[in-house]
Amino acid sequence: MSLVEEPAPPPDQRRVVAAIIGVLVVAVVLVARLWYLQIVCGEELLNASEQNRTRITRRIPPRGVIMDATGKVLASTRARIVVRVMPDERGRVPGVLARLAELLGVPEADLRQAYADNRVDAFQPVPVASDIGLEAATRIEENRYALPGVVVGPEPVRAYLVGAAFGHVLGYVGQCSPRDLQTRAAAGYVRGDTCGKSGVEGGPYDGALRGKDGALAVEVDALGRVRGELASRDARPGAVLKLSIRADLQAVAYRELRAQVGSRRSGALVAMDPNTGGVLALVSVPSFDPGEFAGGISKARWQELQDDPRKPLINRAVGSATAPGSVFKVITAIAGLETGRTSIHDGTYCSGVIYLGRWPKRCHRRSGHGAVGFTEAIAKSCDVFFYRLGQRLGPTTLAGYARRMGLGARTGADIAGGEVAGVVPDPAWKRRRGLGPWVGGDTVDYGIGQAMLACTPIQICAAVAAIANDGTLYVPQLVASVTTYGDGSTSRTQPARPKVARRLDLRPQTLAAVRGGMEAVVAPGGTGTRCAIPGVRVAGKTGTAERRARGDRVNDAWFVGFAPADRPRIVVCVYLEEGGHGGENAAPIARAVMAHYLRVDAGAERASGRSDD
Repeated sequence: MSLVEEPAPPPDQRRVVAAIIGVLVVAVVLVARLWYLQIVCGEELLNASEQNRTRITRRIPPRGVIMDATGKVLASTRARIVVRVMPDERGRVPGVLARLAELLGVPEADLRQAYADNRVDAFQPVPVASDIGLEAATRIEENRYALPGVVVGPEPVRAYLVGAAFGHVLGYVGQCSPRDLQTRAAAGYVRGDTCGKSGVEGGPYDGALRGKDGALAVEVDALGRVRGELASRDARPGAVLKLSIRADLQAVAYRELRAQVGSRRSGALVAMDPNTGGVLALVSVPSFDPGEFAGGISKARWQELQDDPRKPLINRAVGSATAPGSVFKVITAIAGLETGRTSIHDGTYCSGVIYLGRWPKRCHRRSGHGAVGFTEAIAKSCDVFFYRLGQRLGPTTLAGYARRMGLGARTGADIAGGEVAGVVPDPAWKRRRGLGPWVGGDTVDYGIGQAMLACTPIQICAAVAAIANDGTLYVPQLVASVTTYGDGSTSRTQPARPKVARRLDLRPQTLAAVRGGMEAVVAPGGTGTRCAIPGVRVAGKTGTAERRARGDRVNDAWFVGFAPADRPRIVVCVYLEEGGHGGENAAPIARAVMAHYLRVDAGAERASGRSDD
């Protein structure tokens, strides 16, 4: 037996390495967890801990006021009672929505759906019911002890002070869709908010109308009951928009157009100031009452509007493009004078028909007009004169001048409502769409405003306004000024300056010759005598556009004109779907609108001591 102690065997290296790796893994997991909790979730956990004792809620600003050119309020706000539920309280206390549904007398499924649709995050109160009435609000307050996290209070909501005459001008508001939240994120909208959908409400000023959120921080107890206010920031009201629209003129336009259209057809009217591009009236019939949308339209009513065969939600002033018919002849005339293909001394003989090979192309006056000159051809809307002028110009030149006058492109008007560009065809356009080659019949039809040409009333109105004002094509604008609010009671009013789309660079003698022909339209012997106003020089152009509908041929009626012809103050374009002849049915509507505007405008000038004479 040895007296020397044997040394301990060396440790197993594999176990040592395994132990070290185990310690390192535990350390990494702990560090990762701490990093996740403090860095990744730090802000959320801090907010959650703060919510145990404080609650921060949004203060929704009142949407901005919209008024007409004279200061008459068209759209404002009112208060409604809204029920909201705190997400954290609902999670801790089940059955809150069931109790609320019982007190409100509504299906619990509706509240659950509203909660799911409007929930923003874990901390913001979720609106589940609106416009509940004072009696229902009192019932909820009386049962507050059983409804932790339920908040009942006022909220501003849109109120419209006018009816269907302003449906397409003002548009309507509605709950923001996912697409709205993406495209309008800069305006501060969140789920459950209300935003503009069409008209001025949904146009480029929607963000300004919205205003800026405020906030309220309060201290709450474990049951969610408010114990005191900690801090607050007032909401900033939305901007005040003053329109160039005249409420009295809008009412006249709507009344006249609706009377002519009746209950089965549709139409549109646009009136502009030719010197600024300011829109004085804009009407589309049939229309809708924007007040139906203010507090949220019912599904049944929305479906009714969608199913209406006349499509009242379509703004036909900007969103419906059709052949303009003979009102386009003023552009054909401009193209002819500018290119030298015709002159004011040009003339032709109208026998009532021309032949393209064996195919006859007839004038609207089957017996013909006889010998007609340039001015008389416009005045009597002689198709034969413009058939031949169209042949001399050709489709490419006609298309070029149409685009120069703003056709075939959106005008850029400050209104939402599906503005369309329309169609300015040419041979390449026709080929691209598989419609076959361009033929001679297309060219002569082009000269009188047919041949696949499609324009909106606002495009025609803007183009004729440029003829009236010596060649400046303005962007139509409905908003005349914007008043925004800063901190406290400070405000700033910014006028909306006229926007020039382009200068047409047309010769003065060209514009003078076309205006002379348009005056002859309204004079005795012309096609637009029903637009004549005693004591006022009026210029205009009638149009009757033929198209197929329901397997038959129908005529759409057009009229566009301005007054006074020597110093224009107003341009009016009228479109009547299946309205017959423009001179018979559209011209009297334009006359009523012009006469009203000039009478009121002249009275205001006399009262202020101003005069252009």
